This record gives sequence, C-alpha cells and structure tokens, in this order.
Amino acid sequence: MYYIILDMEWNQSYPKTDAEGKKKSPPTNEIIEVGAVKLNEKLEFVDAFKSLVRPCYIKKLNSHVKKLTGITPEMLRNGDWFPEVVVDFRDWCGEDRVILTWGYDDIPMLESCLKMYGLKSDWIGQWYNLQVIYNAQTDGGKNQPSLKTAMEHFGCAIDESHPQHDALNDAGYTAMVCRCLDMEKGIREYTRSTRKMSPSTVAFGNLKEVSRRQFRCVVIGGRSQSPEAFSSNPCPRCGAPMVRSKWVRQGRNKMISIGECRDHGRFFMQNRILKTKPEKTVKKTVYESTPEAEEFYAERAAAMAKSKAEPVEAAE
Repeated sequence: MYYIILDMEWNQSYPKTDAEGKKKSPPTNEIIEVGAVKLNEKLEFVDAFKSLVRPCYIKKLNSHVKKLTGITPEMLRNGDWFPEVVVDFRDWCGEDRVILTWGYDDIPMLESCLKMYGLKSDWIGQWYNLQVIYNAQTDGGKNQPSLKTAMEHFGCAIDESHPQHDALNDAGYTAMVCRCLDMEKGIREYTRSTRKMSPSTVAFGNLKEVSRRQFRCVVIGGRSQSPEAFSSNPCPRCGAPMVRSKWVRQGRNKMISIGECRDHGRFFMQNRILKTKPEKTVKKTVYESTPEAEEFYAERAAAMAKSKAEPVEAAE
C-alpha cells in the first residue's frame, strides 16, 4: 500500500460584469498545477509527480495566483490538458493506495474540475486530511494549522530554493510532516479525531461547492446591506426558487442558511461580507448539503433562538 500526498494550485477567475453593472457569478476555479509524492508503508520516498495544466475555461491568470505561485501564462501554455494530466496521475497513483492532503480543499477542487470536464471521480477513493491526524497527535487542537506551522513544530526547514506554493514542493514538505506522524494510528483513529475538530471545520470539511456569486452592498442608515444576496435563492441546478430556512450567524461577517429545491434536494448556503473598497460586497456560496452541515446549521439556529436574536436578513 502506498501513501499519495497530493497538492494542487488553481487559478481564480475575476468577477465579470454584465451590461447593467451587476457582478455575475464567476466560473468554477480551474486547476493549473498538480504535484504529488508517493511514499511506501515505511514512509520512504518512492516517486514524484508534477504537471502544469493548460487552462481551458479560465484563461486569464489571476495576478494574486501568479505572484503566489510564480506560475506564468507562458508556462501554462506549455502545460498539458487537464484530462491528459488526470489519466497520467491516476495511472501513476496505482490501485493500492490512499490519498493524503494538507487541508480539505484539494479533493473537492479536484472533484469539481473532473465534473467540469465530464470525467468520473470514483477513482479517487479513500483520502485523509493530514491536518486532522497532526492535530490529534500533537496538541489536540481544533483549528486548521498551516503546513509551515507543522513543519516548524517538527523542526523541518523550508529550502529557499524550493519555495512553498509550488504543488510538488508543498507535497514534498507535507511528506516531511507525514514522516513525523504515526500514520497507521492516525488513519485507524481518523473518524474519532475528526470529531475533536471545531464544528465549523467538520461542517465545511467535505462540502462540495456548487455555485458562487457576488453582490454589491447598498448603504442604508449607515449600515451596508445586500438584500438581494439574502432574498434571491435560486436552485443552483435548475434556477427555480428554493424554500429557505432562516439566515443565522456563523460569525461576525458570515451567515448561513439551508435551501431546498423540489427536484434537486437541499443545499447549504453561506453569505460572507467582504471588506472591499470603495464598497463592500457579499460573496454567496452554495454547497451540496451534508448531515454535518445540517447539524451545524441547527446548532447555530438553536443558539440564536436561545439568545432571542432576530433572524438575519442583512448584515453589517
């Protein structure tokens, strides 16, 4: 059995604007680099995989992504198409393996891009978030520590000639942390460890993003509000209006709710206030709902009811 330590980088689209000046929902983020390290059961290095991915849907490279990763448009033009990279990566992984990632984002992003290209995702199989195992075997924390934090904890140094935010480099650094952990025990106790994480981390851990949209805020009585972000709740599959539960606070700048479409089921919705200039915006993200997300929403709604707070339909 092999451990496949996966890391990816993806491009982020810029919000587009229609003729009326309203911001449209940007297309799904697109993977631009895949890096992975293969370890055997003794956590010894076996092989490495790296491939740049030529973009098909989001062809303008986000300036922040370019600065963070060092990837340029010229480099991407020489990359391979995503379906080709997937076939090569899948063959490289082999059959007897589990996938490890640092965080919950990579696998949902991979599944999202596979769906975008009409490709199957059942080959991914079992995967584990190493943050959970790290937390369980160190301080028992409930947060999502950075890879750099974990490396510093174990005295692992970052090689300046191999900077972070390169998919293969980060996979290699994650492998260094992996070698400092008891992986057999970590995987055996993984479900129990997940329960020790914060409710919000568990709730959002395996959510699959369905749609994302941004709304401009308007100012009423000195308070920035965006009624449309709260009142407009179309099904992300068919566009029909969904039956929605009350909006409740997740935090100071986040609200959550549950929407239900007669034909396509239930969805978990989050509105996040972004402090952009010159005006604020609300980022509305819709996910496929899960039992963990529903439980998290119910707990927040019960806490709001206990405090006798009013339902949230707009936010500061």
